[in-house]
Amino acid sequence: WSTERTSYKVVSDRSQPSVERLRQDNMSYGEETKNYLQMPLNEDKRIFDLAYSIASKYSNRYDKAKAIEQYLQTNYGYTLEQKAGGNEPLSDFLFNVREGHCEYFATAMAMMLRTQGVATRIVNGFHGGDYNDTADMTVVRQKNAHSWVEVFFFFFNTWVTFDPTPFSSDGSGGAA
Repeated sequence: WSTERTSYKVVSDRSQPSVERLRQDNMSYGEETKNYLQMPLNEDKRIFDLAYSIASKYSNRYDKAKAIEQYLQTNYGYTLEQKAGGNEPLSDFLFNVREGHCEYFATAMAMMLRTQGVATRIVNGFHGGDYNDTADMTVVRQKNAHSWVEVFFFFFNTWVTFDPTPFSSDGSGGAA
């Protein structure tokens, strides 16, 4: 265990196709995306039913993802308390507890979209940080840990970020 600070510089290409172009991407997924469509064998059918009720009226991946993202952001609450549990914690979160932390929101969105044939992955990382003018760097701490979802758009060979976690007004986390 090291207490030394790690510093590094990151340069990234954050460009992506416009929303209009993403809406046009309805190409069938290839073999290389099968891992991003997998579901647990004993998945609660209510998750499929809920996702279908939200997303079935949309004909493209982008709008399905936005609809589920918006649904989770507006119909569930954010908390750092571990409330959902049992043998099926995702079902407990979606149908009983209806509040949780970012990992529940990301898992719910990813699984709901997968039931609709949309390739997804969950990303765990950090969101934000505190800029230090003196050192000319951003300090990222454990409190900045976050989980979100990326949807694969086959035609463009790109992953697009969606964040279903509602904003947390207490400053303890959630989408910014």
